[in-house]
Amino acid sequence: MQFTSLILPILLLVLMWFFLIRPQQKKAKEHREMISQVSSGQRVTTIGGIKGTVRSVDETTVVLTLNGNGTEITLEKPAIKQVDPS
Repeated sequence: MQFTSLILPILLLVLMWFFLIRPQQKKAKEHREMISQVSSGQRVTTIGGIKGTVRSVDETTVVLTLNGNGTEITLEKPAIKQVDPS
């Protein structure tokens, strides 16, 4: 009797993990892998919507060139949202 009353809450937790938590963890892993593969010369978009070309990369930061005038900014790697197709 006691075990059958726990089946529904356990089932709900499993479903919540499968549909909410697991996809979010997968997306975060893909983002970490993408950031680790960023290299000089690639066009990227930041989480703030800034587009630029990667000038240099080190362990934790990326330097972006924003326009033809040589304007540069330094960002933390997680601030990169996506690598744009060339």
